[in-house]
Amino acid sequence: MPSRFVIAAAAVLASLLTPPAHAVGVNEIGLSADQIRSLNAQLTAPAAAPGIAFGSPVAYGADWGQIFGGIGGQTIPPGGQHSVDGSMLLGLGLGDSQRWAGVEVSSTIISLTDSIGDAGAWNAKVHRSLSGRASIALGVEDAAGWGDASRTNTSTYVVYTQALDLAPQSARAPMPLVFNVGVGDERFADPGSNSFGLFGSVSVHPHRQLSVIADWTGRDLNAALSLVPLRAWPVVLTLGAINLTGRFDKDAEFAGGLGFLYQF
Repeated sequence: MPSRFVIAAAAVLASLLTPPAHAVGVNEIGLSADQIRSLNAQLTAPAAAPGIAFGSPVAYGADWGQIFGGIGGQTIPPGGQHSVDGSMLLGLGLGDSQRWAGVEVSSTIISLTDSIGDAGAWNAKVHRSLSGRASIALGVEDAAGWGDASRTNTSTYVVYTQALDLAPQSARAPMPLVFNVGVGDERFADPGSNSFGLFGSVSVHPHRQLSVIADWTGRDLNAALSLVPLRAWPVVLTLGAINLTGRFDKDAEFAGGLGFLYQF
């Protein structure tokens, strides 16, 4: 969008927020109500969006000019060497998912309690944006691992993600709902099986800086809250619980993460 159009739109919105001596109607401005709502959403949008999944991959991905990272941790059932462990991820985007296809590449460091960097793996995802705020992707996780991660099997998946508005006519709170559904092997299927498993998530966004997430990874049922603490900063905090149903004779565990996005 040309900068002059953004400035003009900002002036229009300012005039609507601060009524002048002579009230100006939508018809006089030359923009429809839907266009006003769209411009208002763009000009006041936070620098990042809250999370839409908590364990499952999503079809949205990074394009060229985007670098992202995150750090997370979770509690560990009794009997292990540590009661808490963490992981770290760094990645970047290539290509253009709007015109052709985007490629997201990242590396995961699997443990932060031992020697950092001694174990990790690579992940990659090819994603394509579709009409109507939807996307589809094909990806791999835990490929070309090193250290202890070299013993982890690579997982492959296909996933579709779609965003909808529960209240599309509301100028102040359209309340997006995002659903995510996919199929994959290894970590997306029950342990020891050679089959594929179904995974998916649903998130509701009562505020543009907050989402409530339910996620089925193919193995575990997870739930979380995701928050963008500061509107002008592209940082996302997500806190929740994993394995709520206590599958495989394991208790539910607390998990959380902090992520960031940088665009150049």
